Amino acid sequence: MDGSVLVLLDLPDFSEDIPLIWQYIGEILGAFIGGPTSNMLCLKSLLQLVPDEKCKQLFQYIIRYAVELSSKSRIQRFWQSSGFSLNDLFKSDSLDSSFINEYSWLSETTGSEPTTPLSTPTPTTTSLVKENLVPRADVQLIKLFKSVNDQGTMVTDTEIITYIQTHMSSKDKFYIRNIVLSYLEACLINREPQKKIQEDIAKNRMTVLKKIIEHKPDAEIQAVYAIQNFVNKLEHPPKMAQLLFDIFYDEECVSEDAFFEWLRHPDQSETEGHSVVEISTKDFFTWLEQAETEIEEGEEEEES
Repeated sequence: MDGSVLVLLDLPDFSEDIPLIWQYIGEILGAFIGGPTSNMLCLKSLLQLVPDEKCKQLFQYIIRYAVELSSKSRIQRFWQSSGFSLNDLFKSDSLDSSFINEYSWLSETTGSEPTTPLSTPTPTTTSLVKENLVPRADVQLIKLFKSVNDQGTMVTDTEIITYIQTHMSSKDKFYIRNIVLSYLEACLINREPQKKIQEDIAKNRMTVLKKIIEHKPDAEIQAVYAIQNFVNKLEHPPKMAQLLFDIFYDEECVSEDAFFEWLRHPDQSETEGHSVVEISTKDFFTWLEQAETEIEEGEEEEES
């Protein structure tokens, strides 16, 4: 819990540079709250560390990811066992009817299912957060990637790779994806109503990804799924997926074989957002197929 407290205290400082920071923290705390033994009692003290204007947003992310990693009925039981109401967590003037209705299910009758006892955090539940149950960006790595535009403080590629080797494990399930997500978040310009990619960062820091991915087929495919995850979380900004596919291909970070593998043999556990990205990158794959055909025809002419 001490680590979570320190991160929450620093979040306002990070949020300007890292637009999705509240969502990332919501994922981590969602896994914590919905763990094998409920930590719902910690929710109140955690939200008290958050600025009032962000409190409801973080709560929404926490509950959403807790439900995704557990189940709606289980989170409902945890909530009711805690004895909480929304009034316990939020100032009364911040609770509008829409928000109350959205989370009324938490207090609805659950039937005769057994109640899971509440407890203080245990090694089991704390480790659940650390287990990388979902891919997520690394806050410090995002800042390192973004430093390409900080005059006088630019971090070298070698320093970034050293950070990755020191603080991230290649044995983690989402090792490649977490690195690519951090890179993508660093490239994001969050200017409402549009979200765009800052191409100078994208191209200047691609050398880091290339050194990490090393043209390994599995790593390349994970990079494509990271793009899918990222664009899906942003609700598919126009042309963003196409631009990122172009950059990763043009910079020789991801091969056409990896892109076609993602397209033709999608991982059935990674379907969320896949079809939308597939549609939005149709021109990219049409171009790849035409280029492939031209190469094959050229080879046939040479042989004949």
